[in-house]
Amino acid sequence: MRRRVLAGLLIAACTLLAGCGGLPGTGPVLDGRALGEVLNEPVRVVAVGPLDGASQEAIVRGFLRAGEDTDETHSTGRAFLAPQSLDLWRWSSEDVVIYDGDVSLRRISDDTVEVSAAVVARLTPDGRYLEAPPGTREKVTFGLTKVGGEWRLELPADGFGLWLDVDQFNRVYTNRFVYYVSRSGRDLVPDSRWFPIGTRLATTLARAQLSAVPDYLAGAVTTGVPAGTRLAVNAVPVSGGKAQVNLSGEALSADPAERAAMWAQLTKTLSQVSSVGSVSLAVDNTQLELPGGVTSVVSAADLGYDVVQKGFFDTALLRNGDTLRRIDPRYVPDTEAAKRPDLKPKGGDVAQIPDSWVDLALSADGKQVAGVSTDRSLLSVWRSTEQPRRFPFFASSLTRPVYDADGYLWVGGRDDAGRGRVLALDSVSGDPSSVPKAVSTPWLGDRRVKALSIAPDGTRVLVLTTDADGQDDQLDLCGIVRATNGEPQSLSKPLRQAQSLTRIQAVTWLDAFSFALLGQVGADDAMRPWLATVGAGVDGTRPELGRLGAVPGAVAITTVGGPRGLLIITGDHRVLARAGSNWPIIERGSDVLVPGD
Repeated sequence: MRRRVLAGLLIAACTLLAGCGGLPGTGPVLDGRALGEVLNEPVRVVAVGPLDGASQEAIVRGFLRAGEDTDETHSTGRAFLAPQSLDLWRWSSEDVVIYDGDVSLRRISDDTVEVSAAVVARLTPDGRYLEAPPGTREKVTFGLTKVGGEWRLELPADGFGLWLDVDQFNRVYTNRFVYYVSRSGRDLVPDSRWFPIGTRLATTLARAQLSAVPDYLAGAVTTGVPAGTRLAVNAVPVSGGKAQVNLSGEALSADPAERAAMWAQLTKTLSQVSSVGSVSLAVDNTQLELPGGVTSVVSAADLGYDVVQKGFFDTALLRNGDTLRRIDPRYVPDTEAAKRPDLKPKGGDVAQIPDSWVDLALSADGKQVAGVSTDRSLLSVWRSTEQPRRFPFFASSLTRPVYDADGYLWVGGRDDAGRGRVLALDSVSGDPSSVPKAVSTPWLGDRRVKALSIAPDGTRVLVLTTDADGQDDQLDLCGIVRATNGEPQSLSKPLRQAQSLTRIQAVTWLDAFSFALLGQVGADDAMRPWLATVGAGVDGTRPELGRLGAVPGAVAITTVGGPRGLLIITGDHRVLARAGSNWPIIERGSDVLVPGD
């Protein structure tokens, strides 16, 4: 009898588990998590308060560790502080210092201690992640006083924020994107930010989405959210997978197109919360509707809005001497004698360019090639069906040209006074007198342009610059402000990227969210490729995160499809393809041309 009862219970349990593990037969098809996405689910961190009789060092270290407490009042951390310092702890309004390794304590006097740490980055109160240059250390001086016979901390008179080590930071904050709309259409443009992990993430994201367009995208994007719109209640409840966003009355001033954009933006942003499957909007508790009586949106794509994806290519043009030919960039020969695929030219391919023209670029439609003269003083454009077009001198020290998706050809250079300039040419214009025009960059100052890379959405550009001596490489992200006809007019105020690299040789976008670089951390390091996420730092600048293999002599980098499609060209004309963290040679040539890169 006992065996029969036990067998029955086991069968029931197995049946129940099988039902739980089955695939649903109904319901909407939703985007899954991105490949390699880090799952930052809410974690409740319980900090430990000060113990009776704790030493000065224990109080200092305990206070720093208590910064990880996810409780909104930070009551545990406050317990380490002397009463006069409670209002000086500004964990929500001061930068978060993100450090690596242990903090060092140095006693200055009987009641004063200096704390220092190796800084990886700082996080601003509005969620901007700013990498620190190599070797950066942060110092702060704490006072210590007895309160009720126990040591307590006195904060600096100008206030103190949070110090979190890298592991703590990754437990407390998560990288998410707030979305805006391109001025030219229905493209969604991501803005990278960092937010506290927790049950209020949906509310925090919604509040961020209602804020104004950030400075570095000003004029390049727009938002469907009317100015002054806020949450009508201080929460975005999520029930049954539906997020209900209740907005203030200002939202009613949005016209139908703006309402659709606002809904698409909030849907795309809130869909990054794992519990959100759809989004509904209300104004002062009155449900909003879209045409057809729709009150809930599952995906921004349902409204015709989405992020622009970068193309994947199974062929590319290889330049060797003065000849251009098609190659399969995915083919990695296993021996030197291995037979390579014989690829035929495509219609419109440019087949030959004199080797006195260098740094070639291929238009998005694959039918136009641009290059600069070896002395970098002239620009020329080739089509297979036309005579080459050479432009009169307009700038010196020309950079490698790059095409955007709208057909504009970009190049950096210097004017007669030696000042850095960014210029753009309408390469599809039939006007034979058209020439590259300067794009306004007042923020550039005395810096000089080294390289440019245009994002797939055509609204953002990465600008690599140096000082007047060719030193101090800096990478900036800017919005592209265009006229109504799409012509580039200016670049918005820059947002610095990749501060952890001291030298940057080249850069290319991988998709709407990330890019790849050739660079070095230290002056004596080998040149190597790096992967980076916009607003989230360069992967692998800390060794424990892993690095791609070094490529001494690397001079250019491109991709035929995301990080796995990376190609590197060396100064001695080797073409290398990514294979894990290694770089086997696949061809020999001086340029690899990928459409729109």
